[in-house]
Amino acid sequence: MTTEADQARANAIPLEVKKDGLRQRQSGDWVLSLVIAAADMDERITAAPMGTRFQCALVEINDDESPTHDRARQHWRGMSPTKQAGMRCKDPVFWAYLSEEMHFTEIDNEERAAQAVREVCTISSRADLDKPLRNDARRIWHDLDSHFQGWRAAEHG
Repeated sequence: MTTEADQARANAIPLEVKKDGLRQRQSGDWVLSLVIAAADMDERITAAPMGTRFQCALVEINDDESPTHDRARQHWRGMSPTKQAGMRCKDPVFWAYLSEEMHFTEIDNEERAAQAVREVCTISSRADLDKPLRNDARRIWHDLDSHFQGWRAAEHG
């Protein structure tokens, strides 16, 4: 019996790509531009009509082709949203983002940043981000953090 995983492996298109650009649309969606070497380009991609959907798995690699171990990123993803928000609220770069992009005034300390996060996520405490019935607040937090990371990458390299 063929599983979906078997089908995915059989239809996979192996290729190496390089990140060429990243921008965010007004809708909040991201546009990632990748460069594919001519030798790696697969005809299934070039022949597919515009709008064709692909499932994608990316693994950052070193110059020797071995996977990069980004412990900081893995550590961040393993943290609860409450801990993530707590760390961001201590970060002066996050304060600048809240001021410049989210139009909060006088974000110049952790408490004011925490108040802004509570307001954006419509919660009374950052601890609410970990409560099972607050999926909406968690989604809003993850969107806020994603937008912050994109802003930071664009502004601060």
